[in-house]
Amino acid sequence: MPEIDIKKCDILILSADFGTGHHQVSVAIKKVVSQKQPSLKVGIYNYFEYIYPPLNKAIKFGYAQLLNYFSYGYDWFYRSTKDIEPDSKWQQILNKMGRRKLLDIIQQCSPKVIVCTFPTPAGVVSQLKREGIIDIPLVVVITDVAVHSQWIHPKVDAYIVAADIVRSRLIDRGIPKDKIHVTGIPIRPQFESPSVDPGLWIKLNLDPNIFTLIIMGGGQGLMPGIEKICKRLSDLALPMQIIALTGSNKKLAQKLETIAESSNIPIRVLGFIENIAPIMKGGNLLLSKAGGITVFEALAVKLPILIYKPLPGHEQCNVDFLLNNKAALIAQNQDQAVELIRKAIENPHILQDITRAMEPLSKPFSARDTVNILLNIIDGKKRLISVVEKDETKLFA
Repeated sequence: MPEIDIKKCDILILSADFGTGHHQVSVAIKKVVSQKQPSLKVGIYNYFEYIYPPLNKAIKFGYAQLLNYFSYGYDWFYRSTKDIEPDSKWQQILNKMGRRKLLDIIQQCSPKVIVCTFPTPAGVVSQLKREGIIDIPLVVVITDVAVHSQWIHPKVDAYIVAADIVRSRLIDRGIPKDKIHVTGIPIRPQFESPSVDPGLWIKLNLDPNIFTLIIMGGGQGLMPGIEKICKRLSDLALPMQIIALTGSNKKLAQKLETIAESSNIPIRVLGFIENIAPIMKGGNLLLSKAGGITVFEALAVKLPILIYKPLPGHEQCNVDFLLNNKAALIAQNQDQAVELIRKAIENPHILQDITRAMEPLSKPFSARDTVNILLNIIDGKKRLISVVEKDETKLFA
């Protein structure tokens, strides 16, 4: 088993790679810290990969299989555990998972603040604080517009949340108001002020003045049946073009490339793209599931979303948030998806209304606001230590 290099850091971020969202949030925070306070060191660790790599692989495999073949089971599990108490037997078991190894990494990193972008390590850190083993500020970043018991722990010092509705639900669960900060889900700083890049459109041999549908299925490109929608749109020969971002899903990319070869409309298939903001800024409609990061990136550039095949549980919470605010469309099947795209092309007012609804929800500076909170916590801890040291000096005067 390869050793993971552990270095001292000022901000320790504990994440996971179930999907790409948790890690993307972590990277966004690290990027902004490097811009604002280059002297501060940030360490990002995949919690399950660190405590036991085979466990990480097993959980990831089981998670993917559950979503692909038994999504109703996952939805049932998510809902049935949504409101369990922090002191329940189930939570006590989770709070012991990897405890010794996590304490080891904390001691080696010696951070000024611990940030959890995945819920499981937050419970373990909270328990260590509860027992007086560590005394380090703990910040939890909830990566969906959802409140699940897995995120709620008694020794969390600050919650970073996506929207006011999450804040209200946390307050209903007994969390003090002053611990909750509504910043939006932290997204990459490239979304703070993106602009359309004409050179990119030229490079892709696309027309920036034609209706552009952007397709995203998350970093793993998981959106079943998307190739059939592309084929039907191609056959209709609508006045449009498609940019499909397939992430790491090479099979989907190959299927779409085959369709593109004989398509009646321009279809460009791209894999993982780091500088995604200019593409989204230049699009007219996003066809996607409802991952928290994707949703808040779209909100940042006010790109209307057509939701298709969202995952159950946490993504359904994101769907409810968007639909309740009239900030998205949703298609239950391929027929609806094709019809809604056709209507959006024919009637621009449909998407204009969604863009206006997105305005109050848009939080392009979410990562920067999050980092400001972390810096204030670090600064407050420094002042507290300074006061304690002065008091101790008086005792020995």
